[in-house]
Amino acid sequence: MTVSRTINGHPYVAAETAKKVHAAIRQLGYRPNRAARILTGQSSKSIGLIVPDLADSFFSVVSHAIQDTARQAGYLVWLAASNGTSSIEEAQVEEMASHPVDGILLVPADSHSKYLKRLASGSTPIVTIDRPSEAVLTDSVEVENRVGARMAVEHLIGHGHKKIVCLVMNSHLRPVRERIAGYEERMRQEKLSPKKLMLSNEATAKSVLSALFDSADRPDALFTANNACTICVIKTLRALRIEVPRDVALVGFDDVDFYTLLKPPVTTVRQPAAELGRTSARLLLQKIKSEASTSTIRTVLPVKLVVRESCGCKNQKDH
Repeated sequence: MTVSRTINGHPYVAAETAKKVHAAIRQLGYRPNRAARILTGQSSKSIGLIVPDLADSFFSVVSHAIQDTARQAGYLVWLAASNGTSSIEEAQVEEMASHPVDGILLVPADSHSKYLKRLASGSTPIVTIDRPSEAVLTDSVEVENRVGARMAVEHLIGHGHKKIVCLVMNSHLRPVRERIAGYEERMRQEKLSPKKLMLSNEATAKSVLSALFDSADRPDALFTANNACTICVIKTLRALRIEVPRDVALVGFDDVDFYTLLKPPVTTVRQPAAELGRTSARLLLQKIKSEASTSTIRTVLPVKLVVRESCGCKNQKDH
């Protein structure tokens, strides 16, 4: 009992006793048995994290920040990728909950998934990241998607552009829908006509953009609603020999490190990916320790416009 209390930081252990216990632990190379902890009803000191795609730089940064925050608190992170598929995600959640982990951080593949109701009503604490559940209220951490889209459009309008087209991939995702809404709001405020085009891959992008730039209603600026779309559009414009920003201005949503290496460097709305990870991990750990309020907590983090050259600006700066 004394060893257990010492390891868990119990206040009723004398300093001299704790010193002896830690010395013995070092000498023997003792490590607590996580399975034994669970069997005795103690915390497993582990949390689950499920993201759609580990290859996506945004989720890679989020995951790294979560692991750092959890490690500092003495927790292990079990990490899984759902490939953006609800059935895979549900199976991963069930597996983690049955191990069990002390809580789960989740970027839902589909915010409307019915299983989320069952998950939220269970005993395992859950926090959603980036994409709040629309099936049931849960604690969540997200960013100012509408505000960011409005900032992007406002910047393009400031350059004198009026024909600003919104290009979209993964329009079923709530953050992307919010960005589309922000784009449309700002356009209508300026009495401009919003135009939204859906892209699914590079093949469709070539077809859609080729038709768009051959039309009489050729755009003078593009707003791409997520990084997958931005990368696809940049590749396609190059294939079509349409130069940015000479022929068309471009502002994307979500910043990627290599955007600074492109010619021209890409102007984007930057999400605080690392802070998103840290904040969600802290919130889950608070819930596990019962420090959080019983009411649902929704945290919304600010975004900022990172101005480079694809929009037509010459000097790089943050807004």
